[in-house]
Amino acid sequence: MLRKLPVAILFAILFLWQLPQNLVALAVLPFIGKLRVVARRNYCIGVAGSRFPDNASGVSLGNFAIFHPDSIRDDFTIRHEMDGHAVDSMIFGPLYLFIIGIPSVLHLLFMKNGGNYYDFWTERRANRFARITPPSHRSRK
Repeated sequence: MLRKLPVAILFAILFLWQLPQNLVALAVLPFIGKLRVVARRNYCIGVAGSRFPDNASGVSLGNFAIFHPDSIRDDFTIRHEMDGHAVDSMIFGPLYLFIIGIPSVLHLLFMKNGGNYYDFWTERRANRFARITPPSHRSRK
């Protein structure tokens, strides 16, 4: 049934379902500098901001994925955010920030030196949805 709805209507429905994270994205976008659309998929618009923080590669907030300019050539990062976290956002809707977003940010802030960011459950989940393996795990079995 969802495939029969026009894209604009489905985008609007998803925008409302994911409203809390979409509002956060809309509040953040003016502060990350000149924006450039770099991808569109899964009813998500990927943009790169010229003033995105250097200590992060990207963030997925509802219908928006925001990337560091250096990350837009990295297929892993694009897929992790747009095929992974964006799907979580569609599943959890208004609870996404509490279930995925906040734990992920806290993990980033308090991660021990030498730890792998992608070992955390929220990141493993996004990678599973995106069907990707983090670069540091590709040689492991």
